[in-house]
Amino acid sequence: MESSPRHNLLLWLPLALPLAATDADTLRHAIDRTTQELTVFIALTEATNIDADSSSSGWSHMQRRIAELYAIAASHLHQRQRLSLTVDIVPLDFCAYTPEDMNPFKHDPTLLQSPDAKLPAWWPREMHTGGSAQRTVGQSTKTAAPWKSFAHVAVGGTFDHLHVGHKILLTATALAATKRIVCGISADALLDNKRYKEYLESYRTRELNVLLFLRKIRKNIIVELVPIVDRYGPTITDPTIGALVVSQETLPGSDALNVRREELGMPPMHLLPIDLVAATGLTTGDDGHLKISSTAIRAALAERHIE
Repeated sequence: MESSPRHNLLLWLPLALPLAATDADTLRHAIDRTTQELTVFIALTEATNIDADSSSSGWSHMQRRIAELYAIAASHLHQRQRLSLTVDIVPLDFCAYTPEDMNPFKHDPTLLQSPDAKLPAWWPREMHTGGSAQRTVGQSTKTAAPWKSFAHVAVGGTFDHLHVGHKILLTATALAATKRIVCGISADALLDNKRYKEYLESYRTRELNVLLFLRKIRKNIIVELVPIVDRYGPTITDPTIGALVVSQETLPGSDALNVRREELGMPPMHLLPIDLVAATGLTTGDDGHLKISSTAIRAALAERHIE
């Protein structure tokens, strides 16, 4: 198949097992065939065999599969100098897509893991590009999550130049919530001390990028975007928030949010950490790993402008 501006890649991945080398190669091959946008639909098989009430709750497995895919994609794009190509990962089991939700993807060729890979029953025939793929029984694209979920889940950040780390954080948040996501986004006034601040995206741009991404990941969830003007954001004004998704770097400071909630008579939030560094190495610097951060992106833009 020749290169195409947009492709869909369908992967069937065991939830509790590390990404296989063949699947990683399939992802890299799909990137090489795509010039603008690659949407990776993943079906996390054997998810129902994981006890949702266990200490791990499948949470670690889920975020690691997502992080592994994004890490491989980011590294390959960096090696190929294809940083303008967008790669998004959509977990089919939990996205709540309907056949109508697939309309934007119908004209994008679908790549499969193997010629005999299974397609979901609702997968539009226009997206099938050959091989002996079979349609499976069932129409649902939303299953019970094999990890503890919460009705209202919060997450916060600057979300400048939306990158791999942001996407992992937002995807995990979308999969932890059953009704509503409360996403706090740093207001422009809080960013005066950021490095290369002249290359910061506006609040409206950052807000739109977060909304569009979350809408691609989950179709049956309420998304509430709130500007953050202090260290607490909506976590101390909304008692219904049951959980907060945080990175390992911000986990220690998150305890202060629950202390403040207790002072205000609110129930504590469950803290759901994303172990991004352990999963991907994406945020490390001089040890050979790819470094991805909003600051690094702005620095690259500044360097390009100087040149």
